[in-house]
Amino acid sequence: MTASALAGPSATPTSRSAPPPAAPAGSPRTLLWRSLRAGRRDLALSALLFSTHQLGESLVPVIVGATVGSVVLDGGPARLALYLALLAADFLLLSLSYRFGARAAVRARRHTEHRVRMALTERVLRPAGGVRLPPGELLSRASGDAERVGTFAGTLATTVAAVVVLLGSAALLLRISAVLGALVVAGTAVLLLAQNRLARLLRRAGTAEQARQARATALAEDLVRGLRVVQGIGAEHTVAADYARVSRSAVRAARRAMSAEAALIAVGTVLTGLYLAAVAAVGAWLALDGRIGLGRLIAVLGLARFVIGPMRTLSSAHARLARALGSAARVHEVLTTPPAVPDDGRVEPAATAGRIEFRGVLLADGTRADWTLPAARMTGLVCEDPATADAVASLLARESDPETGRILLDGTALAGLPLDRLRTDVLVCHHEPVLLPGTVADNLGALTEDGPAVSEATRASFCDQVVDAAPQGAATPVGDRGETLSGGQRQRIALGRALAARPPVLVLHDPTTAVDAVTEDAIAERVRRSRAGRTTLVITAAPAWLARCDQVVRVPAARTVTR
Repeated sequence: MTASALAGPSATPTSRSAPPPAAPAGSPRTLLWRSLRAGRRDLALSALLFSTHQLGESLVPVIVGATVGSVVLDGGPARLALYLALLAADFLLLSLSYRFGARAAVRARRHTEHRVRMALTERVLRPAGGVRLPPGELLSRASGDAERVGTFAGTLATTVAAVVVLLGSAALLLRISAVLGALVVAGTAVLLLAQNRLARLLRRAGTAEQARQARATALAEDLVRGLRVVQGIGAEHTVAADYARVSRSAVRAARRAMSAEAALIAVGTVLTGLYLAAVAAVGAWLALDGRIGLGRLIAVLGLARFVIGPMRTLSSAHARLARALGSAARVHEVLTTPPAVPDDGRVEPAATAGRIEFRGVLLADGTRADWTLPAARMTGLVCEDPATADAVASLLARESDPETGRILLDGTALAGLPLDRLRTDVLVCHHEPVLLPGTVADNLGALTEDGPAVSEATRASFCDQVVDAAPQGAATPVGDRGETLSGGQRQRIALGRALAARPPVLVLHDPTTAVDAVTEDAIAERVRRSRAGRTTLVITAAPAWLARCDQVVRVPAARTVTR
């Protein structure tokens, strides 16, 4: 006995007629805070523990000052032991708080990155949607930009703790001296105001840097995937010079962003130093004037020195917020971009011409297929197991017949159709095509004598580029099985040959695996338009093709079954 591998939601087709997920409303700032709210439990826990840690550290100079004031001046060994035990307990508390707070902060950071990446993935792979951006550009946004958003989530807890400890330190200083407490509050306000102004400049520089880096990444990815094409047309030096130019632009943008960040940190350091000097001077003046004792003076100076750390945390938080907002803007742009293939409001046709049905078909890997591929639509088939994809293509080409179940074309079993009609009605184009002896033109027109159809198919498959690059144009011999051409050129010619035949049902099995990403995206769009009104099945996992499909059927790998 066998188990069905299509049970569950993974086998349910996703149709263009279903309403797409709602695009995120609001601004990039709204997107950033929504991402953070999704991990609010870890953020709240880490903020609480980090605040406990920071408050414990702020109590260290207070306890030391109390020890000096109460023990050294008028106390004994018993009181000294008591204060030392209190100090040890404080260090134990702050150590444990930091340990578990750091764990929660890392979880918040990683989960936020994951949520942003999944949102981008869902948007890019949305059937009948897609995004008109090169893969390298999308990779940059799903890696670098998601990481910056996650980094801000990881440091948000320390920022909250910094605010808490500054308020706690100000309260302690106010208790010791109203003048010193007011000085700390005023110094913090001035520091935050100055940094807020500079953060705007940093955000603009950071956004420009990320855009330049993304462009360089996208170009590099496209060059790697299209290296054979570049070598085939002898354009190595041209594309290398273009990449060097884009790379230098990215370096200059990175320098400007780092300079802006360094300026922000430098201003924070200068203001913090002035603040510390002012607190020390006022504290010394109050001690000399007899308003505060030696123990309180030690506590004041220790607190003033300690709050420099929280102030620096606030300073760097402004920089991280600015960069996170820049990255959130780039992510928001992808999530809210109009679909690459807009919904044209079509409904399922009533006619059944070109409809394919799999009824209880047991594939070679044990997968049980029960699908209906509607007529006059483009359907994507995503198979986790490559053997499943090969089996489907083989069955539709009648290279083999199913051992169990039936495959129907417009209600008639494929096994019962004459081979001549089958070859006319169902055409399968494999990812490893075989070209016929002769020229490029001979192969493009091998299945039809319709000149306009061949011209349209040549353009739709980007074979016009192959013709332009070939030494003798369309009259260039392809050699034995296309040996004189690159893999991408062979695939495009085979695709053009299949499109020119205009079969009622066209099956494309990974038709552009050897084509660069930019060309693949353009081919998928042109094929969608060329095949409008006809049944097309694309067996692939390529986002460029799935984005053009009216529905997508996902087939998980078959489970191992004991017979």
